[in-house]
Formats: sequence, structure tokens, C-alpha cells
Amino acid sequence: MSYPKHLAAGYPSAAEEKQRQAESFTIEFPSRPPTPLSYKKSPFTTVLGGIRHELNVSERLLRSNAVGFLFIFLGGLLARFIRAPPPTLAEGVRGTVITLALDLLCSYVFEVCNQATSPEEDFLNKPYRPIPAGLLTVAQLKTRWALAWTLGPLALLHFFGPWAMTYLLAYEATIAFCYVWPGWLSWILRNLFVAQVYFFQVRLLNQVLGHAVPVPGWDFDLLIDLAVSVWFLCTIHVQEFHDLEGDRESGRVTLPALLSPRGLRFLRAGTALYTVVFAVALAFVGYQRISEHILVVPMSLLQLGTSALLAYRVWASNSPQMDKVTYHVYYYIPALFILLELALVTK
Repeated sequence: MSYPKHLAAGYPSAAEEKQRQAESFTIEFPSRPPTPLSYKKSPFTTVLGGIRHELNVSERLLRSNAVGFLFIFLGGLLARFIRAPPPTLAEGVRGTVITLALDLLCSYVFEVCNQATSPEEDFLNKPYRPIPAGLLTVAQLKTRWALAWTLGPLALLHFFGPWAMTYLLAYEATIAFCYVWPGWLSWILRNLFVAQVYFFQVRLLNQVLGHAVPVPGWDFDLLIDLAVSVWFLCTIHVQEFHDLEGDRESGRVTLPALLSPRGLRFLRAGTALYTVVFAVALAFVGYQRISEHILVVPMSLLQLGTSALLAYRVWASNSPQMDKVTYHVYYYIPALFILLELALVTK
């Protein structure tokens, strides 16, 4: 009796081999990005291609959290423009350029660490990022990580002094604590992380603008940044509500995922109540200092109204989609008006 050749040789059949490969599937990171066919290039073409490559990599690297970083830095700049408009156009332009540069620096410092330490997640959820797209290897991104975390503080030390460098180093240390050693990350540290990185970024912005654009009224009191940081600390878990089931299935440690249905209702009610109480307390401060600025009254009404709307949506939500819209659309608007009112009433 004759046997098929692949059995006689001791090899599995094609079907068995296909099943074995499917069962042992793992994501393999390329040792180097794919390279196009080589052809003779002029030095100008080589440089231009390198610039285009870096711009493409940077855009993909910074894309997903760009709105959040712009909110932090442009919100801080807008608060200063409303509180004390710059005397000259040149000072306003200089302040805007410096603010955008800091935004890019802090965003880059965060993203190189975030994406170098979690490439598997990006392959599944964000395939446009540089590593899944084949534009960088993990080793190449770690090289950029080392350069950004070293040259960034040194550049700030050179141009803006030791305090600017200190705030960036504190920002980097917070990121390292939560992303390089994620075993420490509990639900309270998730909330605390957002509050801390916001605080260090806005203090960095305050230090740099005070050094480069010394406009009277642009030096914000520490109380402003602390107040907004506390607001984020007590409310940022709103971003976790729409991912509740997925977090439970994946074992991700978030405050909503740890609670029973009854506990979740209490969390929603408590978050909504805190949002309203904070807004009313700030409006009361604004009422007492109504003569400080002509915009105190409209800013108080705006932050009261948007805070009440946020509180209602958090408390009354009946679907993950509503929770998602609440966070992406309704969450940061009251945060901005809170910052603007604080800038007006804490001169």
C-alpha cells in the first residue's frame, strides 16, 4: 500500500500546516522598515525624501492625541489673550509660535514613549501609526525617544532657564512612571496621571511665556493651574464610561470597570454632583469679583451652562454611544470656560 508523499516523508498535509500556522499566529515586528527599490538619487532628492519621511512619521505619531494637546496649550494662550491682550502684534505672534512649539514638544515626548511601549495595541487599534505602518521599527522609535527626552530638556534649559527644564523633566518622569512601569497603574493613578501631566504642561507654558513674552498679566497664579488639575482629577474617568464592557473583558483597570451596576450609578451621580458644585462655587467667586473684568459675567454663565449640561449627560446616559459623545464633545468645553473664568477672577 502506497502512502501520499508528504505522509511518507513525515510532513503534515497542507490543511494541517495551514491550521498549525493559524493557531501559532503572532504579530512579528519587522527588523527594518521596507525600503523601495534603489536607484540613483541626487543629494537634493535624498534630503527632500528624508524630510517627507520624517513629516509623514511625525504626523502619524502625533495624530491621535493632537486635539487634547492643542486644548491644553491653545486654551492657556487664549486665557492670557482674554485676561491681558498683548500690547503689540509682534508679542502676540511670538507667544503663539512659542506655544505651538511647546505643544509639539510635549506631544512628541509623550507619543514616542507611549507608542514604543505598546506596539501590539497599535497593530490592532491604530494601524496608521509609524510602527504598524512599517515606517519605523521599535528600535528606531526608541532612538527618537532617547533623543527627544534628552535634547528637549537641554533646549529648554538653554533658551528659557532651569525652571522650564525642571517642569519638562517632571512631565517625563510622570509619563515614565505610568508607561514604562505600567504595573503600578491603578485606577487612581489613571486619574492622577491626567491631572499631573496637565499641571506640568501648563506650568511649563507659564514659565516659558513669562521668559520669552513678558506681557503684564500673563504670569498665572499657581492656584489657577491647581484648580483645573483638581477638576480633571475628579472627572477624567468620564472618558472610561463608553469603554466599560471592553475594559472588563480585557482586564483593564479603570474605576467604572471595578464597580457594580449600583456602584456605577453612584459614580455617575457623584461625578455629576461634583461638576455642578464646582461650577456654582466658581460662579460665586466670579459674582464677588464681578468688577474685575467685563467678561466675568458671560464667562460665569457659560461655564455654569456647559457644566450643567455635562453633569446631566453623565448622570442620564443610557448608552455607550451617548457616553462617547459626552466625553469627545461635551467634556472639554466646560473645562475651557472654567480656565477662562479663573484667569479673569484671580488677578
